[in-house]
Amino acid sequence: MMNSLNRNNLLRYLNHCRTPDGGYCYFRDPESGVGFPNGADTFWALSAFQFLESDPPFLTRTRRWLRNELDQNVATRTSPYLFWFLEGLHLSRAPFSLEDRLCLVRETARLLDNRASSSDLPSLLDDLGSVLSLRRGLHLSLSEKEKGRLKELLDLELDLPRSFSLPELWTRSVLMEESGGFSQEKIAKERSRENEYRHPVFGYVILPGSSRSDLFVLRSGLLMRKAPLSLFEIQMLEDLILSCQSWKGGFGPVGGAVPTLEATSVALELTVLLSHFRHPTR
Repeated sequence: MMNSLNRNNLLRYLNHCRTPDGGYCYFRDPESGVGFPNGADTFWALSAFQFLESDPPFLTRTRRWLRNELDQNVATRTSPYLFWFLEGLHLSRAPFSLEDRLCLVRETARLLDNRASSSDLPSLLDDLGSVLSLRRGLHLSLSEKEKGRLKELLDLELDLPRSFSLPELWTRSVLMEESGGFSQEKIAKERSRENEYRHPVFGYVILPGSSRSDLFVLRSGLLMRKAPLSLFEIQMLEDLILSCQSWKGGFGPVGGAVPTLEATSVALELTVLLSHFRHPTR
């Protein structure tokens, strides 16, 4: 499918989102053309380049911008900013400092000690999922106390009187494994619930019985799916993803939507996921 993408327009779109200091921003003022770089867009842009297997231009400048922001702006050391900046540094091939590692440990403790309300719990677990994915990459294991607190939060969320969205279900299944407090059978059962979210047209929907779907929902479903996809399903999903690409090269979360760097990165990740379903032995 990667060959079906308008690659030249896509690279042009990514380069258009780069600001002079090396950061990225998907939004530009229509009159002045000015955009202000931020950690999220910079991370998503670097992710997109990685999925394209293309070296980002002016990478030294991007790396310097990320490091300066992380070192000088205290706000970048808390979630969700910490993940964007640290993962951005990783994608820009910058080494992590001892202080970076300590920031991760401190942020983990802060999130686990957070007495969030029931309405804030899903967002808290989402932040934890991002921070813990960084810790896994650095082989920074959770202590038994941290694992116990994580399990408490997951148990609290399970008791909430609401339906889980598919992205939330994916995050929850990953954190269940991270906590070490759930059996493999329990985790497998949780992931098998993706069947409830399947849709014959959109691939997946955000909630069972709904019709709302976008690339982020589709990503969660394919990450959870264990059953193979037929060639017809693969082609249908590839067409669905391609319908989200704008003439400028970037992708929106749904067809016809304004392209963003986040949706563009997710679209490219989906092309990689589908290639594994098409060639399962790779």
